[in-house]
Amino acid sequence: FGFCIIKRGLYNSCSGMDAGTLFQLREVINRRNVVSDVSKDLTACEEFMELITTAHVLTAAMHIAGASNLTDLSSRILSKENPMAAATSVVQTLCRQMVTIEFTMEGSKSTCGSGDRVLEYAMETLSLGLLLLEFKDTIREGDGHRVLRCWKYFLLIFRATQHKNYCIEALNLLMQYHYILPQRYAEQMLWGRFVNSEGGPGQNISADLHMEHLNRLLKGTVSHLGANKTPQAIVRAGKALGVLKDIITVFDKLTGGWATSNHTTRSEAEDLMKVVTELSQNRVLISGTQSWVGSDICLSKRTNFDA
Repeated sequence: FGFCIIKRGLYNSCSGMDAGTLFQLREVINRRNVVSDVSKDLTACEEFMELITTAHVLTAAMHIAGASNLTDLSSRILSKENPMAAATSVVQTLCRQMVTIEFTMEGSKSTCGSGDRVLEYAMETLSLGLLLLEFKDTIREGDGHRVLRCWKYFLLIFRATQHKNYCIEALNLLMQYHYILPQRYAEQMLWGRFVNSEGGPGQNISADLHMEHLNRLLKGTVSHLGANKTPQAIVRAGKALGVLKDIITVFDKLTGGWATSNHTTRSEAEDLMKVVTELSQNRVLISGTQSWVGSDICLSKRTNFDA
């Protein structure tokens, strides 16, 4: 839902002529499955946002390092005496200059915003995209404390964009952990949000997604009962679900069949290069070098924030 809210504020189907907007970049790489209604294809929209964020990061790094393309960027970094330190310096400069996750309270003076709508839009896209990538990475790593830090930002974003129900849910989560629940239940809530059914580091998924996988497996099992579909049979299938999942996984591995937990995806290298080229040629991340035709796109609502 956080992705839906971010995309809703940055995506406008009337901005096809405005360089650097999500809709214009969607047209460049011909992602027809990315639409305004995120619920129609959430996976496609999420992958698109990740691609755009990665392209913004690479383009910003090229600008900071003074590189003309990605090959030149890697050559400049690898030619340094300490490539890791050089890459770290570029990332730190990028975060200081391009990432703007701050809220200005109502009545106070804003320190963000250059008056350049194109640059502000690009920085907003980069900042919110990185926040979403951070949230996804915390789930993969199973880091409960980082999840709560992300939820603190989501709370303010939901409040600023007038999504009160999501804001209340975020507030309830933070209040329960810090103030309401006993320590034992608070820690269970913090670390019981992840499931690692494959083993190994970085293989966690959210508990809700794991439950959806089990529901899909149960529905498939029930659909094969045919005329034997009774409440008692459905209950037996539900109780055997854990063992059934293990049997299916082992069978797929032994026979070389399609593993239900793995998904194949097309390479996005070509699309990534197209987006990076589009952003760099239009100098979207350089102040005062580009202008829009005039589409009405909602920029950051984090100024004059009413807490």
